[in-house]
Amino acid sequence: MSIKYIFCINSGRSGSDYLTELLSHAENTISIHEGVPIMNGYPMQQFNHSDDRELQKLMSLKMREIHKKSKNGRKIYCETNHSFIKGWGYLLPDKYISQEEIGVIILRRDVDRTAYSLLRVRDVPGTSEWTKTWLLTPNAERNLSNPSENSSFYDLCKWYVQETYLRAEEYKKMFPRITYVECDLEQLNKYDFVLKMFSSFGLVPMYTLQNLVGRVVNARNEWPKLPLEELLVDPKYPSADTLENKERNTLISQMVNYLQEKKADKIAQIEPDDAMGGSFVNGITRIVADSEQELEEVFKYSLMFTETEGILIWELLRTINPKDIILICCQRSSNPTIRYTYDFNKTFSLGSMVQKLGLLQVIRMIAKGIWKKDYTHRKTAS
Repeated sequence: MSIKYIFCINSGRSGSDYLTELLSHAENTISIHEGVPIMNGYPMQQFNHSDDRELQKLMSLKMREIHKKSKNGRKIYCETNHSFIKGWGYLLPDKYISQEEIGVIILRRDVDRTAYSLLRVRDVPGTSEWTKTWLLTPNAERNLSNPSENSSFYDLCKWYVQETYLRAEEYKKMFPRITYVECDLEQLNKYDFVLKMFSSFGLVPMYTLQNLVGRVVNARNEWPKLPLEELLVDPKYPSADTLENKERNTLISQMVNYLQEKKADKIAQIEPDDAMGGSFVNGITRIVADSEQELEEVFKYSLMFTETEGILIWELLRTINPKDIILICCQRSSNPTIRYTYDFNKTFSLGSMVQKLGLLQVIRMIAKGIWKKDYTHRKTAS
């Protein structure tokens, strides 16, 4: 087989992390979910507004990382990163890799289920700096469709999933010599189909593959599984995002103090997640998610689907663990209001990591075996 690189077109919340696990159970692959640089954020958004200059600047770094991880082609490189179809996937064929060497898995999931999953974890396209970092936004120039002006949050999520599938069809027409396998999440839960997919790309399955098929991966349990009807209810209180800058800053500060006082026991029980480089972010998110309705009742402002709630998570994390590893990708400003922007397109030297995290944190990471470990990188099983 001539295929040396496998990528994935998907919307996220559709089984891409699970697919990474499946691909890691081939003898001849290196399998990654979102390899650094992730190729999202500002460069991705600029691309979707018809300016690819910032994304082009990252391509040489991306290719160096791909070649390094694939041992310069001795392994088939697999990456299921959903930013692929949002930008850099269009820049890759022919200029950097010939189409004949590329395989692309088009992974779909039921639109309503995917939209619900996005809504549940508060990933509504275009509504926050975080979702603009990761997702397509309405009314971008490169969009093949756009939601109606009166779209609900759920409608926005459905539009985003459908836009991703439209781009998949466009991509196939643009790059017809790529080898494509199209599937849905249900098919990936069937061992016979997975074997057929492996065969299409020349992957050699390991004996451990069969035991993995059908397992749930990346359930995002930090957010409660509220029924759709509850997620769609009109907020009881005005949105916290409508406050003036000074008032919102004060509200966020008060909420942080409230959580530190009222949820001190739960905060103390949070363990660093070594799969996230020792970050506390998932535990902090769970504290805020579980307290969402309580905070709304106490402070009389709505948090669901707001920028304010995202900022609250980062502010609480900064308070609890100011050297948290994920904060090195978060740029905080406070003038005129607290704001976070995100850059997941950086690589860091030992010196810069010590400067940002502190020597003790870096020593801990080395001792735990997670230093310079790509948390999305699945080692092949033995």
